[in-house]
Amino acid sequence: MSNISNQSNGFAKQQTTKIHAKDFDTPTMMLTYSFRLNNPRPWKKIPNCSVMTNAYDILQNGRLENRIKTKGIHSELELNGEICAMDSGGFQFISRGEGEKIDPLKVIELQNQSDVDIAVCLDYPILQDFSQNKIEKLTQQSLENIKLSNQHIKNGIEVMPVLHGRTTDEIRSFQNQVKKIGDFKIWGIGGLVPQMKQSSTSHKRYFSIIDRVIEARKGLNKIDDNILLHIFGVGSPLAGLLFLLSGADSIESISWIMNAKYFLVYQDKIGARKVSNKTTLCTTSVKWDEYNCTCPICDNLDLSVIEEKMKASGNIGFQNRAMHNAYVYQKILVEAKEAINENRLVELCKEKLGHHRFFKGILNYTLKKLENCL
Repeated sequence: MSNISNQSNGFAKQQTTKIHAKDFDTPTMMLTYSFRLNNPRPWKKIPNCSVMTNAYDILQNGRLENRIKTKGIHSELELNGEICAMDSGGFQFISRGEGEKIDPLKVIELQNQSDVDIAVCLDYPILQDFSQNKIEKLTQQSLENIKLSNQHIKNGIEVMPVLHGRTTDEIRSFQNQVKKIGDFKIWGIGGLVPQMKQSSTSHKRYFSIIDRVIEARKGLNKIDDNILLHIFGVGSPLAGLLFLLSGADSIESISWIMNAKYFLVYQDKIGARKVSNKTTLCTTSVKWDEYNCTCPICDNLDLSVIEEKMKASGNIGFQNRAMHNAYVYQKILVEAKEAINENRLVELCKEKLGHHRFFKGILNYTLKKLENCL
């Protein structure tokens, strides 16, 4: 088994894995989807999307839950061969103080009856301010839930255990315990969202995240370097490129739709930028003189028309921005696949991130870490 794919791609590689009797081509960007009225479904217009749904989201709506259990998640979402995963909702449950009350078998029942392709085990994120006693308790509960999923998920649905830990040592320890439970084709790393959302603007908060991703990849390669690694909640696809370099095969983000709600549109090599003063989440406006997009919303339109569509209020404007964002996210992943195939992912990352005011420091850190793995 190889330790690192090559010096030009970091730990990244392309592969096709049989998941629930389907071909799962990686690397991929999963678009996180929440069942809200008027949320667009990009996979109906953009090819090769994979989707991440959330058990918490579904279990809050009895009618939706019954409908999905009856006709299946793929029919409900109008999916046509795309891979669909279902997160357990552990982060949402614990954030709302419900984490230790939820019955993991209820989540497993939903995953089975909805016939998802990948069932994420009910996990409990380890947050920075938790006591050691709480950490040990939640870690044990997460491990027990992995055992339950391994025993009760059926019909060929793939089980995804989720690794948690604030340090590389904690990730390594968790990983050693999980591999005793069973063989899994895809593993996840969770609990990263709170750290990414720290109020500090320093890029240094990403350093320990990169460390943990690399540590998880190295550990999985010791088992089998064909095992897939999924990263939850990466936010920006530019950050996602760094995770691919570090060994992730699948990355996932809800920011394509959250940014759209706050009048933010995504520009490649730049990031999310505002199209309206109605938002305070970003202080920098879109660079319209650098705007170049061929998404289903923008293609072949005059810049003035595009600007009007992106600035529009209400559901129409929201859907325009969300579809645009989803397309840009997917396009960046397509470019990453091409770069990996041509052994130039590091070159692509330098092109997109090397001059970025925020990500260039994280890229330099990542490349130095990878040098030590060669």
